Amino acid sequence: MNRIRVMHQEPPVRATRRRQLALAVMAALPIVAQGQSLTVDPRLLGDKASVPEAAASAPRATPDDTGKAPKTVRPADTRRAPLSAPAPALAAAPEAKEKLDPRATRIEARRIDGRDQVNMVAQENVRLDRGDMTLTSDKLFYDQIANEVTAEGSVKLVRGGDQIEGPKARVNLDTLYGEVETPNYVLQRERKVSGQLSGQGRSVDPNAKALTRMVRGSGEADLLKLEGENQYQLSNATYTTCPAPDPSWYLRMNELNLDFDRDKGEAWNSTLVFKNVPIAYTPWVDFPLSGGRQSGFLPPTLGSSTNNGIDASLPYYFNLAPNYDATLAPRWMSERGVQLGGEFRYLNAKSNGNLRGEYMPEDKVEQRSRSVVAWKHQQDFGYGLSGAVDATQVSDKTYFTDLSSKIAATSQSTLNQQATLNYNSGSWLTGGVLVQRYQVLSGSEPYSRRPQLSLTATQADFHGLSMTMPMEYTSFASASAVDGQRSMAYPQISYPMQSSAFFLTPKVGVHASHYQLDEPASNGDTSLNRSVPILTLDSGVVFERETESNGVAQIQTLEPRLYYARSAYRDQSAFPVFDTAKADFNFAQIFSENAYSGSDRISDSNQLTAGLQSRMIEAQSGEEWMRYALAQRFYFSDQRVTLPGETTREGRVANILGGVSGRVQKNLWAETALQYDPRVGLWQRAVAGFRYQPAYAKVASVSYRYKRDESRNIDFSAQWPLWGNWYGVGRYDLNLREKRASEVIAGLEYQGDCWVLRTAWQTLVTSTTKRNNSFFIQLEFNGLASVGSSPVNLLKRSVGGYGKINDPAVGDPMFGGSDD
Repeated sequence: MNRIRVMHQEPPVRATRRRQLALAVMAALPIVAQGQSLTVDPRLLGDKASVPEAAASAPRATPDDTGKAPKTVRPADTRRAPLSAPAPALAAAPEAKEKLDPRATRIEARRIDGRDQVNMVAQENVRLDRGDMTLTSDKLFYDQIANEVTAEGSVKLVRGGDQIEGPKARVNLDTLYGEVETPNYVLQRERKVSGQLSGQGRSVDPNAKALTRMVRGSGEADLLKLEGENQYQLSNATYTTCPAPDPSWYLRMNELNLDFDRDKGEAWNSTLVFKNVPIAYTPWVDFPLSGGRQSGFLPPTLGSSTNNGIDASLPYYFNLAPNYDATLAPRWMSERGVQLGGEFRYLNAKSNGNLRGEYMPEDKVEQRSRSVVAWKHQQDFGYGLSGAVDATQVSDKTYFTDLSSKIAATSQSTLNQQATLNYNSGSWLTGGVLVQRYQVLSGSEPYSRRPQLSLTATQADFHGLSMTMPMEYTSFASASAVDGQRSMAYPQISYPMQSSAFFLTPKVGVHASHYQLDEPASNGDTSLNRSVPILTLDSGVVFERETESNGVAQIQTLEPRLYYARSAYRDQSAFPVFDTAKADFNFAQIFSENAYSGSDRISDSNQLTAGLQSRMIEAQSGEEWMRYALAQRFYFSDQRVTLPGETTREGRVANILGGVSGRVQKNLWAETALQYDPRVGLWQRAVAGFRYQPAYAKVASVSYRYKRDESRNIDFSAQWPLWGNWYGVGRYDLNLREKRASEVIAGLEYQGDCWVLRTAWQTLVTSTTKRNNSFFIQLEFNGLASVGSSPVNLLKRSVGGYGKINDPAVGDPMFGGSDD
């Protein structure tokens, strides 16, 4: 019912015509009014002393026969003051609701009875407004001495985003203490999604902007006590984020305390009920109300795999300080035993990092203890000086394969262990120190750097010239090969000329190297020197034309590019190979001067690369939605510099590279890269992929990968609605060369009104002879927590375009659970 309309409706009989009444005027006189709106000035309640003499003689506001608004009433100040002091004015309530003093109380009702400054009874369509609080009911008793109201019949209390309904309520308007009997409630708050350090593995960036999300929870209770502006205490209460009146799940608690000022909730004897079946119980739990960090147990995980059997973990989160925290995760595997894992994270003004570890006293399968430790650290020393540590160490080579640890992927062949110190103040000189070694899990051992010192001097614009000189000294060590030191300097100078339509950049340089070996090289020397002059010329032109595609204005570009490289031949057959390999042949490498990565080989180049690129750009938005590229290298001399075991290049033309990527249609994306050898008429490599995604959580993709004489794979993945609220998700990665599946994932997801069920089965080849099968099942309660082993990380990694069906944007469970 529209209360404002009722307020201003004029009765047909003059004796019952609506009146505007000022409470303070009616001192010592009974109040009887119909369809009344009444405003109490807070100053009138400032002193509970008796009414001064001036109040008795104060004029009374009465309506005239024309029905006009009543005249202004000036009641006396209730505070003790000289009679000559001016009294504060109290205007009659206006026809439209005006902006009141936040301490003022406004009451509207069809009938109000009472005695001024003592008590008042309002009946029928009662509405009370004070600050941001609104109270409506059938009947209201207002004790003006205590400034307390008691409401009965269809009581509804609204304050901010909170809404409480019940048959009876009592509220003190000064302290906001009170209670509501047998209420139904809705509590709504903004909750932080990401922050500096989060118990759910969020960003540790101190400048990261916190994202917020509105959280809405509801329930009922035997009694709800108001204990201030932002505090509630509920007895025999329920809580859920599901829509009423029949929630799929809810928490049932003997007692629930919510303190939004401290961002803390506590519950006693809590039971989680799902589909009317109790599934979990805890005698006591505390939790953050706004997604903040708080010590306590995180949701347990439960799964199974071929390697480990039943796999269960119960993590505990320690909120140690605003800038550091820790997680302890005991883990039990039925096939192997007990493992203890942990993580410590820290964030300071000048540093941040994390330390992770796992320890198993005895693996029942391997009959030995097993462990892993990993440390990542970044440090800013100021004045352009920074440092970092990235190191991982395991007890044995098969640790990741056997235990499927979350610290690293099972396919790693080496573990990096390095520390760096870098200098970059934005000036002409930068530099760094690197100490690095590897723990080998499979294959040969790379060289360690003990240490590597590097400097780069740069002058970007010296009378139009660009000059740079990288310098490096590295001491290499290996347990299975010759050790040595390598010094390198590569001074170079270029003259870039460019405009919006073209660019031309000639460059000359000399790559100079010195080796000092601990053992003689193949030519009998322990000291080797090399200097290679290098010349390059890079040029390109950009043409544009306006066109249309499906009625949309487009800009199409045509961008030819020529790149010439010339370097002198130097015999390098006696030089060791510390960190150099044949560079991957792709669009980035084909426009480079050296065919090798690293400095142990400098190719003898006399070659020209020709490329052509075309882009389709939407004129209005500037979005590039399609790109075509084609490139080929032409050689003017035979190859003479090679790596040990490398086959010398034949012919004067290189493979042709081609590629197409972008949005083919509205919901169809394609990416294709091809490498064709015109000398033998064979494809060397091919990658082709298509993804169709018409909506969120509705995607299907297929890709084909081919490398001549090495691999041939076809990969299918999809997430698609099936029927009702069921979704199917899966991946099938087939190795056509070996005729076996490298990875298979099959899963089902069900989206309820406020919960999600996820199941997934995975089989993964971990080595040439081993395959690991895993099963995941997770029941997630929106806004609360999840139970089981989550397949979300697996599905995000394996299924391109995968989306959480219950969270298309961002989310974070209310009580500290993890999404993943």
